[in-house]
Amino acid sequence: MSTKKVAFAAIFIGGVAIGTLPLFFRDSGAFKSFGSQASSRKAGGAGESGGSTFGDRLGSFGKGDLTRSELSSEERFKLYEAERKVFDTVNDLLLQRYVHAYFEDYQKKNNLASVEEAQEKYFKANTNVTDAEVKSFLAQNANNPSLSRIPENQREEQIRRYLEGQSRGESIRAIASEARSSGQIVVAAKPPVEPRADVGIDGNAIFGNPKAKVTIVEFADYQCPFCARMVPTLKDVIKKYDGKVNWVYRDFPLTEIHPEALPAAIAANCAGQQGKYFEMHHRLFEEFKNLGSELYTKLATELGLDQSKFATCLKDPAQQAEAMKDQQVGQSVGVNGTPAYFVNGRRISGGVDMNEFSKIIDEELAAVN
Repeated sequence: MSTKKVAFAAIFIGGVAIGTLPLFFRDSGAFKSFGSQASSRKAGGAGESGGSTFGDRLGSFGKGDLTRSELSSEERFKLYEAERKVFDTVNDLLLQRYVHAYFEDYQKKNNLASVEEAQEKYFKANTNVTDAEVKSFLAQNANNPSLSRIPENQREEQIRRYLEGQSRGESIRAIASEARSSGQIVVAAKPPVEPRADVGIDGNAIFGNPKAKVTIVEFADYQCPFCARMVPTLKDVIKKYDGKVNWVYRDFPLTEIHPEALPAAIAANCAGQQGKYFEMHHRLFEEFKNLGSELYTKLATELGLDQSKFATCLKDPAQQAEAMKDQQVGQSVGVNGTPAYFVNGRRISGGVDMNEFSKIIDEELAAVN
């Protein structure tokens, strides 16, 4: 899938195409993702301080004190998320102020009547969406349901607005990137230290060397297309770090939108009872568009499983409880979507690539050697 297709799925469906994008420096949410990514996230242990609001000592209750190191894994992540939100909000506020000042300066240099006029002049000079780009986007996304809901005679104009909004966003990001690299945007507080999550293995199957020094714990859903796309990457990671890294899969079935996610998780667990967990796991993701009872039986046959034991296992309530236990563990450490990964407890989200995995794995290997 192309970058534009990905952006279309993530942003266009959210409603951007229904009107012109707001001016970026006035939109408090426009920089959220950029601001969060721009600042580094260090991973720390349970007792490590460095939060943007508190140090290790959090306060007192009655005759007792509460320190960061005494918090449970769930409590540490709850506090981290709150501190991260404060840090990112300050970061966003500074960025908005900087961009507004940037356009005020642009207004004066170009002898324009208003900041709004300066902004429009700047965007006109620095962003350009051609007819060919609009037509290419429409062709690439011809089967997108959201696009089909727009009247055909309005599609080109609305897609042009959407692409212009993207282009404006890229221009603002370029301004912000230059400001950060030159030290013109600085948050006074230190960024909060992200705690290592105590996700554990809890008896789940291990792919790779069980004694490896680095463990990737994945929370995913068998009906999730992004999770399916990550399977080859994870296999490549295990191959690249032969014997040094292993991979543990934990279920996080999004049952409200993926009705077959839980039954597929149970099927994998039942295959695991006969020593074929990851064999079933890989096949389920290869067939994630075709999940259902017929497929589970078919795959069990292909893998040479005892069909009677497999069928009995599928009906065992304990298997559903096992899958839901994994989900509860994920929720306790801040997982709210799939896929999510923890490398020796360090959380990374979504569709990461080999380079991102390698960076963290190399750091972890260096720390334990």
